[in-house]
Amino acid sequence: MRKYRVHYIAGPNENLTISRQQIIEAASFQEALGRVTAWPVVETYDHASACAHNPGISLYDFEAWEAVPLEEYEA
Repeated sequence: MRKYRVHYIAGPNENLTISRQQIIEAASFQEALGRVTAWPVVETYDHASACAHNPGISLYDFEAWEAVPLEEYEA
């Protein structure tokens, strides 16, 4: 199992704030983000991170959970 740094991102697009940071041990991005939200998970093309974006929010406001492997922060 990998460890992921998971945090909540919210705000208007030009002023996002990160909060509710936590470390989650899980087998995949899907599993890690699935523990904090039911929103659909999208992984980046290079598999370096994943995001679960609120599908009901406007284009101006942003609300999502993001997961990054903990190794990325330790490098």
